[in-house]
Amino acid sequence: MEEHGNTGFWTCDLITGQCSCSPGLLRVIGLEQARPFRMIDLIDQVHPEDRTYCEDIWSLIRSGVPVNRNFRIIRGDRTVRWIEFRSEVVLDAEQRPARAIGLLQDVSQQHESRQALDESTGRYRALIGTVATMEWRATAAGEPVFSHGWATLTGQRESDMLDGNWLSAVHPDDRDAVSAAWQQAVTSLSPYRSNQRIRRADGEYEWFHARAVPVLHKGGRSHEWLGMIIRHQDFAMLGNGGSATDPTVTPMQIRAGRAMLQWTLEDLSRQSGVSVSSIRRIEGEGERSTRPASLSAIREAFEREGLAFSDGNTVSLQRFPMSGN
Repeated sequence: MEEHGNTGFWTCDLITGQCSCSPGLLRVIGLEQARPFRMIDLIDQVHPEDRTYCEDIWSLIRSGVPVNRNFRIIRGDRTVRWIEFRSEVVLDAEQRPARAIGLLQDVSQQHESRQALDESTGRYRALIGTVATMEWRATAAGEPVFSHGWATLTGQRESDMLDGNWLSAVHPDDRDAVSAAWQQAVTSLSPYRSNQRIRRADGEYEWFHARAVPVLHKGGRSHEWLGMIIRHQDFAMLGNGGSATDPTVTPMQIRAGRAMLQWTLEDLSRQSGVSVSSIRRIEGEGERSTRPASLSAIREAFEREGLAFSDGNTVSLQRFPMSGN
């Protein structure tokens, strides 16, 4: 390890206070090779902001307590480095602390990597927080991992979610479509998207848009799923340039689109994530009777198959459908 210049070893006689170290340790802290090593030299190099964290190291060692700490030092060339300090105490025949041995390792690169990861995670969470009601995870097999966000939203406890029982928080009319869409995504490792009504902790149902993507190993196997849940109104505003009220597809266009693709109600439900009962209601009662995000999801399902929509009730097939039934 010393050949890489980031690790060194030291030993101290706790009776006389005399210390010695390896050449690697002197390289780590930036001292001259010919200069004798003293523990006070290391303590003096500790960064001012970390000094209170390190001032008891020598007293702990002398009392026989092992030490393992990370802190910054300022080297002779004025560079700041993060180091990991470890020590163990050797007892004499009378079980009293007699000698301490330890390791000093430059961990600046690891610390910077962790800091970059923390900053990246912070940016990710801040971004998610601006658009999503909550984020969620699931195992590679598709079993959702307990989330405090889900508990806050639905009132479900961790035990309530096991064995697929998280679906009990989904409206009965939407459960089959949600379950089918999720299982299809897990089986095919394809992105998951679904519109569904979720029972909130206050007992009321509200429309949400859920989506997730698989996180894959290099070999293509799923490692886990990462997803988010967005309130339908927020999702509709994101997808419609800030308008959550303008219809995106008419009942006549939906019926025409199904006819052109030879889709049943169940086919459209599976492709859009909107329940069969909702689609039947939209076709019969019109777009004013449903959530704008459901209309957006239906239109997106048609557009993925090559349908194009224009003002009025016009719908046309621009290319061959990509999926069959």
